[in-house]
Amino acid sequence: MVAVDRAIVHAWLADFAERVRSEAETEQVLRFVDRAMLEEFPRFAADPELRGEVRTSGKAHWLGLLVGIGRPQFHIRPPIEVIDGARTVARRGYDLNVLLKTYRVGQRGLWRYITGVLDLQIRDPELRGAVLVTFWERSSQWLDGCLDAVVTAYLEEREQRSRSAEEQRAATVHALLRGDATAAELTPERLGHIVEYQQTALTLWAEHSMASPVAARVLARLAADTAAALGGPPPLTLPSGTHGLWAWVATPEPADVALIPAPPVPGTRMAVGTPWPGVHGFRRSHREALAAQRLAADGAAAGPVIAYRDVDLVCLLTGDGSVESARLLVERELGGIAGPGEPAARLRETVREFLAGGGNVTTAAEVLGVHTNTVRYRLQQAEQKLGRPIDQRRLHLELALEVLAAYGDELLPTG
Repeated sequence: MVAVDRAIVHAWLADFAERVRSEAETEQVLRFVDRAMLEEFPRFAADPELRGEVRTSGKAHWLGLLVGIGRPQFHIRPPIEVIDGARTVARRGYDLNVLLKTYRVGQRGLWRYITGVLDLQIRDPELRGAVLVTFWERSSQWLDGCLDAVVTAYLEEREQRSRSAEEQRAATVHALLRGDATAAELTPERLGHIVEYQQTALTLWAEHSMASPVAARVLARLAADTAAALGGPPPLTLPSGTHGLWAWVATPEPADVALIPAPPVPGTRMAVGTPWPGVHGFRRSHREALAAQRLAADGAAAGPVIAYRDVDLVCLLTGDGSVESARLLVERELGGIAGPGEPAARLRETVREFLAGGGNVTTAAEVLGVHTNTVRYRLQQAEQKLGRPIDQRRLHLELALEVLAAYGDELLPTG
């Protein structure tokens, strides 16, 4: 095979570039690329805006390639339309692999076009082969050079959109915790979380000896695994610091926090609030998780997982004893006997006197001035409404009754 002078090859390509720069010729090239794209990505046909962006980007690639393809020195400057196309793909939520695949597919369409053109326009097989090789080299160099800018633009757009979404979500969570979030902000589409469900709050933290990027990844994974253990979807999360994370798990029914496994990574811990429903539950459970975390930080609660329900009395006695906390204690511990009206009040009084008398039915009957069988009947009713024996969590039940006796009916649940 006789080597073809590269000057002749460059001259032929320069003349070719001038001839195919016209709108009609460019349209013919784009039809080849369009056909390849639609074969590989039929969904583009249903999205005229995205299809138009891809076509505009393809046209800019073609015209940009023609500018220098016949010159000895080949310079690559990615057109702005190419960068815009990458940003559009990112905004539509397509994976980076989809963007890269469009380039491979587009290159395949271009190759079909150029091989057909050269077969028709160059009769000398030596020159045709040399032009084909040079065209392939130059088009590959062009695409490689543009891809660096394209990938950078795509990643910047995704990062910017992710940061914007995260900032918006964080602002909504803080507004929710303050109690001034609007209904429009709390939709599942906006927040990515169903606030109407039962809310189980988590506070997670890692030792500062762990590098902060590692801590962020480990805690995010721990929150996701915990949500799965509770039977919930991926949790709503909010970084609370370089080594801390707040999370909420939404479940249709109250989650069983006893199912939460110990963190598998040493140096990580978790505090867990009680499941509560709705927007108020979102805040309540979070306050409980923070209270349990405070005990753990003070060294008053050991173990990798600290549930508020296990340390609530200590929290109430050591700094978290607000009226709101007392109200939550009454609501949680008295359950079905915390309702308004005389029947519920009578059951509470009977249980309170029974516990105050050391669990003696006769003593309670004497204080209340009723028959012992009446006391026994009321205690049975109370246990049915509580959903548990009176002796179970007896200290919590007795404290809830004493708190209610001190504050009065204002601590009874209103809903």
